[in-house]
Amino acid sequence: MSLLKPASGGGYLKAGFLGFAGAGKTWTGIELAIGTRRYFGLKGPIAFFDSESGSDYVAARVQKETGQPLLVVKSRSLADLMSTAHECTAAGVSVLFVDSISHVWKEVCDSYLKQRIAKHRAQNRRNVSDKLEFQDWARLKGMWAQWPEWFVNSSMHCIVAGRAAFEYDFEKDDDGKKELIKSGVKMSTENNFAFEPSLLVEMSRSFAVDKRGELTDSRTVINRAIVVKDRFGVIDGKMCDDPTFDFFAPHVELLRAADHTPVATSQETQFSLDGEGRADWDRERDQREIAAEKVKAAFQLAGIDGQGAEDKKTRAEAMQKFWGTMSWKELSEKTPSGELMRGLAAFARAHDLMGDDEDDVDHLVAVPDTTDTDQPAKAS
Repeated sequence: MSLLKPASGGGYLKAGFLGFAGAGKTWTGIELAIGTRRYFGLKGPIAFFDSESGSDYVAARVQKETGQPLLVVKSRSLADLMSTAHECTAAGVSVLFVDSISHVWKEVCDSYLKQRIAKHRAQNRRNVSDKLEFQDWARLKGMWAQWPEWFVNSSMHCIVAGRAAFEYDFEKDDDGKKELIKSGVKMSTENNFAFEPSLLVEMSRSFAVDKRGELTDSRTVINRAIVVKDRFGVIDGKMCDDPTFDFFAPHVELLRAADHTPVATSQETQFSLDGEGRADWDRERDQREIAAEKVKAAFQLAGIDGQGAEDKKTRAEAMQKFWGTMSWKELSEKTPSGELMRGLAAFARAHDLMGDDEDDVDHLVAVPDTTDTDQPAKAS
């Protein structure tokens, strides 16, 4: 069966909002949720996974606009988030709004660190680190992966809000000294999650001023939305003050639920590992090193391992004849182990290194069998 299929369009809204305090993430996210539900004529309720009680202040608005109560889960646990997500799918929820995903990521990190410290202390380990270390991140990201997989593949409209955090970088000043500067803004969550939304919006808080640069009397604060990413490209890079659903509508209007095609995540790349956990490449490297050492030994037995001009010339001619190269680096590091051993067999016979016993020659230069992945490959 062919893997290639005709391209499908975006099926469900996968949106993200990031911003600092008071930027309007919650209000605008709920505006988009209500508008998306209305546009598609959905009948299910809106659900709110709430980590900071923001649902208390928009519940009445959702009730008024949809005629149904806002369904709420107040938690910061990744386990609760995943349970909520699956329950929403089963219950026919129209849109799931998560605010703030930053708290969920922090809960994952804090819980892991707390449990790791407790386990190490129970084992009476010395110098127990109270900070996350390099080797911890693989475990954390592995646990976290279930959330972005559901977010991308679920047959549901989902909007996520996250706190903003500054990105830092080093820049040289006029004296050539490195100075730490703010280089941008990112969503405060697992670093790769910001790549998942198909619509990503940065919210900021600005002051409304008149032509003279003075604050206006009617309203002094506006919430500004800048579209950081729109995969359809219809509102990418656009800006809007106090945005309503109409600003985001061009993106939503291109979504087709019938076109939803999940990303295949169940297929795993299979590694041929031996009993020592080595992959094919590692085994081949080991066998190539062993074969190269045997070639050197054969040169010594043949009496052409010296550094004189005549020995060097004879070696070069032998390498060209039996392995097709006059470069030792290419022979020892680039030539497959099987070719090395076959060339060695021919070289050994040509120089009568093993006498008349052909079986002894074949045994000496035999290519080790590395096809049995249950046992480590062994050199002859």
